[in-house]
Amino acid sequence: MNYEFEKLHNFRDLGGLVGDEGRKVLPHRLLRSGNLAKLNEHDVGILQDTYHLRHVIDLRTHEETINDPDVDVPGSDYLALDFFAADEEGKATGSSNQLQAMRSKDEAQQMMKSLYASFITDPVVRKRIREILQLLLATPEGATLWHCSAGKDRAGITAAVILTILGVSKADIMADYEATNKLRGNANEEILASLKKQGLTDEMLEAVETALCVDPEYLEICFTTAAKEYGSFEQYIIKGIGFDESQWQQLRELYLE
Repeated sequence: MNYEFEKLHNFRDLGGLVGDEGRKVLPHRLLRSGNLAKLNEHDVGILQDTYHLRHVIDLRTHEETINDPDVDVPGSDYLALDFFAADEEGKATGSSNQLQAMRSKDEAQQMMKSLYASFITDPVVRKRIREILQLLLATPEGATLWHCSAGKDRAGITAAVILTILGVSKADIMADYEATNKLRGNANEEILASLKKQGLTDEMLEAVETALCVDPEYLEICFTTAAKEYGSFEQYIIKGIGFDESQWQQLRELYLE
């Protein structure tokens, strides 16, 4: 069950998804969302009292965290794990600044495709995901929440890796990924309305809308790139990320009913 937040967008508890041997992902353990910059007292209370939040993992760039710092949730620790090396200027990151700088739908789509391919090929991204997995192994109780800016791309590949390890089907992983378009519907409309008032052209607004939404084609790029580079998405996790089969079993024991 997902509780009603007032200022936290694109939130879901991955509990209840069916994993290895029909065992379900435990509720109140694995959470994903957009950033926590606008949390109010009500939202903080839910994360504290209902989810017993232990870890907040922020996948945004340093610039994003400075411009919109997360609201602190007492009782939890905060870990910033920027997916992208600071010296890679011009690299597709999916940051809010990049999304709003798109000039055409085609440009936005190409940026997103490049971004998703980099989730597999970039050694920094692989290192960050390994750090997340190691933190999950060291968390026997309470919830871990990971997020980026909108909670769709960097948070999406992180969820895909974790759910794959837990034995969740690709179809269910895709369904969770695509849920962003519904869960961020109102927030995206607000962004587009604001940009329209600022004078963005219809073409630019179409580009931004494209970048604000998820497309199963994007996540599929991760699977196809992983197959090309490592033989399969599972082998990408084992060889590319460096998370072996024994650790898969440990994670399943911690996070499956």
